[in-house]
Amino acid sequence: MFRRNCILILCLAIFPAEGKKVNIKLATLAGHGSPWDLRLREMGQNWRNESNGEVKLTIYPGGVAGDESAVIRKMRIGQLNAASLSTSGLSYIVPEFAAVTHIPLLYNSDEEKDYVREQLSPELIQKLEAKGYMFIHWGEVGWVRYFAQSPVTVPDDLKKHKLFIWADEGTDIQMYKTLGMNPVPLAATDLTVALQTSMVTAFSTPPLVALGNQWFAGAKHMADLKWAPLMGATIMQKKVWDQISPNIQELILTASKEAEIELTEEIRELDDKAVEVMSEYGLVAHKITNKEYAEWEAIVKTVYPYIRGKLVPEEAFDKVVQLRDAFRANRLSK
Repeated sequence: MFRRNCILILCLAIFPAEGKKVNIKLATLAGHGSPWDLRLREMGQNWRNESNGEVKLTIYPGGVAGDESAVIRKMRIGQLNAASLSTSGLSYIVPEFAAVTHIPLLYNSDEEKDYVREQLSPELIQKLEAKGYMFIHWGEVGWVRYFAQSPVTVPDDLKKHKLFIWADEGTDIQMYKTLGMNPVPLAATDLTVALQTSMVTAFSTPPLVALGNQWFAGAKHMADLKWAPLMGATIMQKKVWDQISPNIQELILTASKEAEIELTEEIRELDDKAVEVMSEYGLVAHKITNKEYAEWEAIVKTVYPYIRGKLVPEEAFDKVVQLRDAFRANRLSK
């Protein structure tokens, strides 16, 4: 008996049992074939390769699983296991995520934004895990600009337009009303027709998104004002993550971090190239003068008290402003 047990133990050591198969269903609003979709698919293939087939990632792109609030509901009941969400979607789970991107004209550069995000990440990830989700990686989308059917260089220009707003962004709608704008809440899938019928005459999004969805065809003027960064993250249900063996988890996180770095570089390059491509098809990019920028800054500051507490938790709002200011002070001292 002892000899047979020894042989059995030796065999198990040489020929370990095959790991449990984990099938992960991930939803994203990113369109099929977009840079974000392609990177997710590449990442999924890397996961499969690194795990020797133990982990399989199935992607549902283009909003086929619903908007972000619907995706989160489906994750909670187990219909989905993972998602690539914007910070708006992530803020449904952890409100502090909104602090990274929901304060207009907070940043002057990618470097400022990167610093603030890096400083906030540990706390955000900890809060996310406390809600039952594993943070996989960040994902950039680009700098939000305003597109309109007539030139927009100052806030009063935008007030003349009917501005598309995501239908489930109730707090954003109120913010724009406070700014004196005319927000029109619609589903993103309705934007093309809404522009064609002039139900809306302006929208805000990064150039790469405007190009990919061909929305710019219905609004050929762009204010070259970096309103705010748009970014998100890929997350997974913690209970599903825990089904993956620890050594494979480490390989997945390494592959995901590589995907994050590559996507960031790609999006930052494509953000400007998208403007060039759209310009070849009739888009007019309007440069914003220092005087015009001052008008945007002035009106934005009037709505900061609303954002602080309504869109962004007060403590998180104060923290990102302090981090941004500390970054600027450090650069000036060098």
